[in-house]
Amino acid sequence: MRWSVLSGGAMWLAVAGLLSACAGGGASAPEKRVAMAPISFNEIAGWADEKHGEALATFRRSCPKLTAGPDVKIATDGGEKTVTPAEWKRICDAGATIKAGDNRAARVFFEENFRPLVVQAPGKFTGYFEPEMRGSKAPSRLFTVPVYRKPTDLTDKPYYTRAEIEQGALKGKGLEIAWVQDPVGLFEVQVQGSGKIQLAEGGVMTLGFDGSNNRPYTAIGNVLIEMGVMKKDDANWPAIRDWLKRNPQQARDVMRKNERYIFFKDTKSQAAAGAEGVPLTPQRSLAVDTTLTPFGTPVWIDTARPVYRKPGATEPYRRLMIAQDAGAAILGPARGDVFYGSGPQAAEWAGRMNSGGRAIVLVPNKS
Repeated sequence: MRWSVLSGGAMWLAVAGLLSACAGGGASAPEKRVAMAPISFNEIAGWADEKHGEALATFRRSCPKLTAGPDVKIATDGGEKTVTPAEWKRICDAGATIKAGDNRAARVFFEENFRPLVVQAPGKFTGYFEPEMRGSKAPSRLFTVPVYRKPTDLTDKPYYTRAEIEQGALKGKGLEIAWVQDPVGLFEVQVQGSGKIQLAEGGVMTLGFDGSNNRPYTAIGNVLIEMGVMKKDDANWPAIRDWLKRNPQQARDVMRKNERYIFFKDTKSQAAAGAEGVPLTPQRSLAVDTTLTPFGTPVWIDTARPVYRKPGATEPYRRLMIAQDAGAAILGPARGDVFYGSGPQAAEWAGRMNSGGRAIVLVPNKS
């Protein structure tokens, strides 16, 4: 689910998309034809060495939604294809017969039930993660920043801006579900679309998207570039976050340039959920443009990932992902946003990843 801190830049970047679109649901018909070309599985670099069992386990989490949902359209080399719930059920039933962890059988499953199509457009791949904050269910001198649920008077029209909400527009309406210590941390959770609060009372509250104020999203990376405090090549999320924390007074005004504000709910779950409504799997769940690639679709990505704790270094990153999320900044047939999970390593991967590559969409091969 995500936004982009830079327009077209590191998706740190991304989720509101995470949210704006992340709040959206199913797929609609493609607005334009996408150039795609058939390829054999044997021609996919890395395919033979993949852990297909992990991808199958992730795919099966989508099955309850796929088999109970509406018909969906997926872009193909012939224009588009309609996939019915009955077709998804046939595929899901076949997957259910495979023993967990049986990579060989899982590989056969994907090869028998899908045909791979290379998207004939440059790929762009970013990452997102699930931030963690300290907080409490009650306000205190330490925890002063409110986390709001969706207001009852929220419609599809523009609501209060971020600045108005932070200045108290919702105070006294009983919408607070928690209070946190760090306004930058909350902003980060809003951009990523979900997060966790380590509660002072003990336990963890998992935050899930509960709506937005329907205001435009502004990439604050661009704001900092325009201010002259950061160069474009340096404006990844770790650098942006560091600047915000070192300049708290200016940070407030910069963050308010992004009028979009996200509301959250306590999901009562330990796992982050994507726009499809299923638990996300680290390094297997992908946010996509659902107007072209519907939820549940397997997508092979061939790109590069940052090397942990080695700034500037990257390594090949090829794997089978499942489309289970969406984002306002995730637009186009070869655009993907990798969910990395939570923790410092996930945060660094997500904050620094901004790579080219190619996408290969696996389209159901029977009607």
